Amino acid sequence: MQILRADNIAFQYDTQQDMLFENVSFSVYEKSRIGLIGKNGCGKSTLVDILRKRINPVEGSIYHKSELSIGYLPQELNLPEEESCISLLWDSKPTLAQLKNKIDHIEDFTPEQVSSILSQFERNRGYDFEIAIEKITTRFGFDENMLHRKISSLSGGEQTRLALCSILLKNPEVLLLDEPTNHLDIDALTWLENFLNEIKIPYIIISHDRHILDSCANSILELSSTGVRTYSGNYSFYKQEKDQELHRKIHTYEEQKKKIKKLKSAAQKRTQWAYKHQAETGSEGYAPVYECISNLAKNAMVQAKNLQRRLERKIAEAEADKPFIEKKRSFHFETESIKSRRVLEVEHLTKNFGSKDVLDNLDLHIETGERLALIGKNGSGKSTLLKILTYHLDGYQGKVSWSPQAKIGYYSQDYENLNFQNSVLEEVIQGDNKIQTFARTVLGCLNISEKLINQPVKTLSIGERSKVALAKLIVSESNVLVLDEPTNHLEIAAREALEDALESYNGTVIFATHDRYLVDKIADRVINLD
Repeated sequence: MQILRADNIAFQYDTQQDMLFENVSFSVYEKSRIGLIGKNGCGKSTLVDILRKRINPVEGSIYHKSELSIGYLPQELNLPEEESCISLLWDSKPTLAQLKNKIDHIEDFTPEQVSSILSQFERNRGYDFEIAIEKITTRFGFDENMLHRKISSLSGGEQTRLALCSILLKNPEVLLLDEPTNHLDIDALTWLENFLNEIKIPYIIISHDRHILDSCANSILELSSTGVRTYSGNYSFYKQEKDQELHRKIHTYEEQKKKIKKLKSAAQKRTQWAYKHQAETGSEGYAPVYECISNLAKNAMVQAKNLQRRLERKIAEAEADKPFIEKKRSFHFETESIKSRRVLEVEHLTKNFGSKDVLDNLDLHIETGERLALIGKNGSGKSTLLKILTYHLDGYQGKVSWSPQAKIGYYSQDYENLNFQNSVLEEVIQGDNKIQTFARTVLGCLNISEKLINQPVKTLSIGERSKVALAKLIVSESNVLVLDEPTNHLEIAAREALEDALESYNGTVIFATHDRYLVDKIADRVINLD
């Protein structure tokens, strides 16, 4: 059964000259599990807002099943941090929330009012809703103590789970999830993956997490400015189909070029034969050809003209069907090798914040050229360790010893190494004009467009700032890269470009991440700080 449908949707912001996207048509059915992908800025979140009927398309229409209930999880949750978890859940049914609040302060009412409140609560199925809250919070891992904590005390993963609880209590018929994997640790990502695989209602999920898209999606919707392409499978299937599709188009185009070449040769031969025969009969100019030359020459000229017209049609068709081959941008960076066998030694490292021990008597030894991944829950000390290793945090006990030849490049989640007043290019090259060409290549690989290169860093989005920070690090010729969540805010194409570069990098890499694809592709050793 069809739940929702988009028919030839187009959208344009008032500040834009061109359409953000157009010709967008697709349907959502009862068993749909759609992964919505596309470059940053292509309009994925805007499309979701159109599907929710929060904004209107410039062209086209949206069909909803009668009285369709949509559950929406935004990219930025913005939950009321001072409210308790249990209050937020009751707020999903406002009428019941008011009655529940009165019941919680029942001593403020007369016996007659109490009777009326309890009667209304029962009539509105308040006790059933109370049981529903208990069931769903147990399923989502919330105990009684957590439910009475302030929302501000929850981790990012816990807040995502709480928001989903609130949404599901409204019994939606379809879920729209906008980047739910942002800021989740591996445990939370695993939980979300299991949830998406178990849930019985259809959903559309915007995500750059290829692991989630592989595990949970049964179709991929690729959005671009010219429309959408639907692929009936998970992300790996989409990649395979897209590659095969491109190869088929290239093969067809090459075959067309061969036919054009043959037609061109045939047309030239016919034309040359006709004019040669015309010259031999002594005819002059083009006008008297049909009067003077033999029927044979006349027929040859007609055939030559027909061949020329066929040739022109074939060329036009070939150009119209010519496959767009998006050049796969890649960059390769090398650095001077460290001669010593071991690049880093950490002994008895301890760091606490107040009474909380974040790192406790940690010993760590890293060999030159090693690729070490640090994983663990949010709060397990990954960022703290990287800040200590790069001298951005002190007040610790223990010893950190780098090889004297180590030239450390540090990528921070907080962009603390960026000067927001500089232009993008100025910030990346740091006054060294000799590396300008390489810097432009790296920025292009990370999908920073030419028009952004001369803009101040402060005008960029979070995702664009993260790319500038990475580009600055890549061109720095560091022989040790220390990276804190380097793929956060990167779309899939930029992630893949970074992965390819790190794979060929001849220096040492230490990185903290929740990106399971990155760990699988780059790491040769993994440490779980939990």
